[in-house]
Amino acid sequence: MRFAKIKILVICLLIIFNFGISSNAEETDFELHLLDVGQGLSILVKVDDHYLLYDGGGAKTSSFVVSYLRTQGVIDLDYIVVSHYDEDHLNGIIGALHAFDCATVLAPDYIPDTDIYASYISAIQKKGVSVIYPEKGDVYTLGNASIVIVGPTSYNNASENNNCISLYIEYGDFRYLLCGDMESEGEEDIINSNDDMSCDLYVVNHHGSASSSSFYFLNHVLPKYALLSCGAYNAYNHPSVETMERLRNIDCELYRTDKQGTIIAYSDGNTLWFNVAPSTDWSGGSSLGGGDIAGVTSLGSTTYVCNMNTYKFHYEYCDSVNKMKEENKMITNESRDTLIAQGFEPCKNCCP
Repeated sequence: MRFAKIKILVICLLIIFNFGISSNAEETDFELHLLDVGQGLSILVKVDDHYLLYDGGGAKTSSFVVSYLRTQGVIDLDYIVVSHYDEDHLNGIIGALHAFDCATVLAPDYIPDTDIYASYISAIQKKGVSVIYPEKGDVYTLGNASIVIVGPTSYNNASENNNCISLYIEYGDFRYLLCGDMESEGEEDIINSNDDMSCDLYVVNHHGSASSSSFYFLNHVLPKYALLSCGAYNAYNHPSVETMERLRNIDCELYRTDKQGTIIAYSDGNTLWFNVAPSTDWSGGSSLGGGDIAGVTSLGSTTYVCNMNTYKFHYEYCDSVNKMKEENKMITNESRDTLIAQGFEPCKNCCP
């Protein structure tokens, strides 16, 4: 009887094990992963076991990006696309270049005077990767998908953000639009120089900044789904309340990494679905996550300065504010109770 019970238990475990394997082993034809890299951008696109990496996030998440790609089964990359050379987009690219073989790098044709760019060039030369500076209208193939370059029309823009390589990916019935940190001037140029810029999925430009995702742009793009990459409690107050209102006005579904973590879109060419439900939080970054669905918050009468590194808040006149790094400062009119509820601590010197 003992052996019979053991035999039945083993059979049951095998059935459960095999069911789990078969249900998880099913692979999707198309996947777009918007990685949670905080205040940065990194997108992995998988098409029929071919891979494209669009940006790699900043220094703090470079190792995470490499590890994530490995967990997704990436051995080598067909393409790495560098939207532009800002640190929060480029640093993880350098990590990926060291970790994976890559057939082709698509990069913007301008040269910034930065240490991170020099490190990128060193990695390119060490790996001997072919670099292409694409022009608008160029088309590339990733498995059964087409990658179409839609901008910029020139790499001589005053703002480097408007030099971003912008593209859409077409697979089956769907079109996916990626434009990096493109701002309103570059957005207008893209719309005016392309016949049809409508898309199904739009990765929101420049982390939802007020200078991007203009009314003009959004009303030509008209995405059904908007995916937003930004860091929780970031020093730039991304996304802006204005941008969130513009996105909400076009009646799209919202997904955001600061509230939901890594977002994955799956498609078989005929249908499109996600790993999480749409977000119901349309608040802007200035609300510290405490706003209502319209992104409007209850503001106090006192101005505080938050240190995004130490998570302490201060009166404006506090000596600690003068010693604070500019990138760690965030000025807010949120009430004292709201800040504490969000995890901030009052400074022990100025006692706000």
